[in-house]
Amino acid sequence: MNTRQQDIIMVVEKYGEVTIKSLAQMLNVSEMTIHRDLDFLQNEKFIYKKRGAAVFLEKKDCAAQTFYSDEKRAIGKKAASLLSYGQSVIFDNSSTAVECAKYLDENLKLTCYTTNLEIANIITKSKNHILYCSGGYYFPDSNGFLGQHAENFVSSVKADVAIIGASGISIENGITNPYPMHNNLQNKIIRSAAKCILLADHSKFDRVSIEKNCELLDIDIIVTDSGIDDETLKKYGEQINIIIA
Repeated sequence: MNTRQQDIIMVVEKYGEVTIKSLAQMLNVSEMTIHRDLDFLQNEKFIYKKRGAAVFLEKKDCAAQTFYSDEKRAIGKKAASLLSYGQSVIFDNSSTAVECAKYLDENLKLTCYTTNLEIANIITKSKNHILYCSGGYYFPDSNGFLGQHAENFVSSVKADVAIIGASGISIENGITNPYPMHNNLQNKIIRSAAKCILLADHSKFDRVSIEKNCELLDIDIIVTDSGIDDETLKKYGEQINIIIA
């Protein structure tokens, strides 16, 4: 499954039913490409394809964190190793940020900020890290908080490092994600930290999702997995520091 197909699942899940024409416009591809993607997703029982549209099917395994799970664990562990003693770190609602939180070194005595309930629960088990968690509108799909309350919380933070994820990475189109509310919050998270580390598996490169968040140059480091090909690594490595997990 590629990133575009993951985006289709998230969009169709959000709206219940989406026309093929709308999906093609959102993802900037042809309707024929969308038809092929929907044929694949219907075969995998993520959606039901009817005349001119796609309908979401409930499926326990369709959560974003099930995609490239091994790679995300490796990326999260590597990202955690980049943190230093006494730093303040803000985590977004992404599944890769959750993986990073799982591997935090107890001895670093970090000050952690997050809008994500799962990350908060992970950090509460620590005896050494300090935790601050936003409230706000709870969004079940990401197990995180969104909305004005969460955005106000993030805007008050001055962290050393931001740990974020993304649905798409492109030199031309920057960092993109499916949901506008997520982008508003994530953009504030990026601005709240002196350095931003983006965690993304290899499938996210040269992909464009629905909503633009920021430019590629707004990110300081990308941590990805060893599945990235040499050509892509070279192309993006000329623009930004990339670390392989």
